Amino acid sequence: MSEFESQYDDEIDLFELFQTLWSGKWWILLFTIISGGGSAWVSLQLPNIYIVEAKIAAVGDGDASQMSQLVAQYGGLASLAGVSLPSSGSGSETGLLLEIMKSRAFVGDFIESNGLGPRLFAVESFDPLTQAERYNAAIYDPTNRLWTREVEAPQIKEPSRQELYKAFSERLVISENKTSPVVTVSFEHPSPVLGYEIVTGLVTALDDYARARDKARSQQSIAYLEEKLRQTRLVEVEKVLYQMIESQTKTLMLAEVNPDYAFQVVDPAVIPELKAKPKRSLIVVISVLVGGMVGILFVLIRAAVRNRVNRGS
Repeated sequence: MSEFESQYDDEIDLFELFQTLWSGKWWILLFTIISGGGSAWVSLQLPNIYIVEAKIAAVGDGDASQMSQLVAQYGGLASLAGVSLPSSGSGSETGLLLEIMKSRAFVGDFIESNGLGPRLFAVESFDPLTQAERYNAAIYDPTNRLWTREVEAPQIKEPSRQELYKAFSERLVISENKTSPVVTVSFEHPSPVLGYEIVTGLVTALDDYARARDKARSQQSIAYLEEKLRQTRLVEVEKVLYQMIESQTKTLMLAEVNPDYAFQVVDPAVIPELKAKPKRSLIVVISVLVGGMVGILFVLIRAAVRNRVNRGS
């Protein structure tokens, strides 16, 4: 009998719950409308963000590997003859170059050499029809080319290299694939044109950096090896030195003639036609659900407080 009464009470409670929610349906609807309308307005104020990406892969470094083998095989013999062979280095060359791409010095020089500061820092929207970038007038005046933002010391109106680097690095994403040598370089910004210019320019600048660095290293190594060649009379050591000079000459030649020296572009960047975010419809749907749940919670708390007051009286 008690079990039946308990089940009956539960049914009464569920019915009372439904009655409570139904009596407060206008409150629930009000919260839902306010939440949905507010989120729709806020989402419309958010700028469109475009993501530009390119896929690159490191070019094989066979000559460096050959150089390492020569040093390992004949380094002891050369040392006995009084010749110290130059080291070819170790570790992941690709990983090192990717870290250089993200470094403050490299990014700062890239932004400065391409004059990207105003567009990176002050562009807030993009018109896909006219292909025009819209600047935030409170930050930068493109007509007079003047920084107009209000800042407090020690900052100045024109952003420092540190500020520009922070704004740049927050939008740059470099992803390495664990199962393949492909590396994805992506950049997000309200202007897809700027994103395209940055991704393509960044890959080219990194390739040029690796090319210039290896050319300088090869020229220095060749000069060093030729000097040691004039100082030794051992046939075996001379043979090794000639092989190393040949290896460095190949590196120098590749740096001169190969357009894709350090990285090969597997999938080049393109200017995206569609925005990547914000997902305005998703924002509105989630806000409507949250608003409805808040409305339900408000009605239940309001009913509970009213019942307690009535019991107390």
